[in-house]
Amino acid sequence: MSGKILWGRWLGVTTILMGVGYTLLKVATPTEEEFYNSLSPDLKRKVDEVRAQRAALENSKTVQAKLEAASDDGKDPYF
Repeated sequence: MSGKILWGRWLGVTTILMGVGYTLLKVATPTEEEFYNSLSPDLKRKVDEVRAQRAALENSKTVQAKLEAASDDGKDPYF
């Protein structure tokens, strides 16, 4: 039996290794809030600026989509 693969043992060891890896990933990776709190004040300011720009862009996209939807009401498509 020295040449045969012990599938049960192989499956168990592989499962344990993947479980340890996943647990290590979850423990070692900071949450978004923890990461933000660990930044320097200068980087926090830059992150806040980027977030504000993204929010403004998203807001303008939704407003533009609403305007396009309102302007398309009642019109037939040009074919």
